[in-house]
Amino acid sequence: MRKTRRVTLSAMLIAVGGLSLIGCSSAHNHAQVYPPPPSGPESLTTISAPDNWHKVDAGPCSILAPSGWEFHQLPGVDSYVGEFVGDGVVLTFDFGGYSNSLKKEKKPAFIVVHKVIGGRRAKMVSPRTPGHGITGVYFRNVGDSNALTLFGHDLTSTQQELALKIFDTIRFGGPVPRYVVPPPPKNAQ
Repeated sequence: MRKTRRVTLSAMLIAVGGLSLIGCSSAHNHAQVYPPPPSGPESLTTISAPDNWHKVDAGPCSILAPSGWEFHQLPGVDSYVGEFVGDGVVLTFDFGGYSNSLKKEKKPAFIVVHKVIGGRRAKMVSPRTPGHGITGVYFRNVGDSNALTLFGHDLTSTQQELALKIFDTIRFGGPVPRYVVPPPPKNAQ
């Protein structure tokens, strides 16, 4: 009887050890695809942007962009909406619970990259053929059940390259403005 218990106990320990190794292996693979957000001093470092770039603040998020770029708030129904504009480029954002998750933009027509930006996990997409589709970044969780999508449509290769650099500078932390621009009335033309 004792020998049977010992064999059973040994088998259980081996099984648990094997499952632990499998779990660690899959956790390691997950960490390679979705690295944890940085913490400590490295999370406070900023992306090195050219000296002539400046902060363009939209409240709950901001970007670094070339001189001359501006923020404009836009009407929104169920979220905070705006755009960053400059150099002939318009990057529109939707900050709220129903932001576009960029699910339609997938391989092979798009380059899809998962990375950490501003301490948060992000999905960045860009069309393989510039000028044909959305170049954007999506953050599933930016706090308080909100997501953020920032995107441009049909950007040239130069504009696409600039947008991707700007996406890397996104930072979070400010409040949503108290006054959100409402959509125009349905009967207004």
